[in-house]
Amino acid sequence: MSLLLTLILACTQSGEPADSVTPQAKIGTGEWEWAELSDGAEIEVIQGPQGGFHLLGSVRVAGIESGDPESLGDADNPTSTFQVWVEGVPLAPSAVYVQGLEPILGEGAPFSHEMVGRFAILDIESDDVLDGVSVEFEVEVVDVEGVVVQDSRSLLAVPHPLNN
Repeated sequence: MSLLLTLILACTQSGEPADSVTPQAKIGTGEWEWAELSDGAEIEVIQGPQGGFHLLGSVRVAGIESGDPESLGDADNPTSTFQVWVEGVPLAPSAVYVQGLEPILGEGAPFSHEMVGRFAILDIESDDVLDGVSVEFEVEVVDVEGVVVQDSRSLLAVPHPLNN
């Protein structure tokens, strides 16, 4: 194989050699497509059809093994965990996803893959308890090689306007 072909095959979507991409994650939100989150932004507490409450979490990653988004049983799929904290107390005990991440189409550099619209189910009785409360929304992704990337944002929780 020629040197040029070897370099082309070793490049990522951004055009950098795969081993030069710094492993990293970025937390976001969005139901069907990626939505940016910045510190201090509002995030809606959504009431689900069974009466519980959740936040919508999304994540973008770079420099990790992304697995196969077409196969939930693929042994190479990473584990993504969303957590919601209020003053150091966790509120999202069951937000763990073992699945492959989708390639990002279009803008996204330096990130190459994403997972959009996952529920961070909250252990609360009413959205009133989080109305106007500062929460820490965190994601951690661990790939099959043990590479760990994480990110978090401090956000202001507000009830979704369609909640009962």
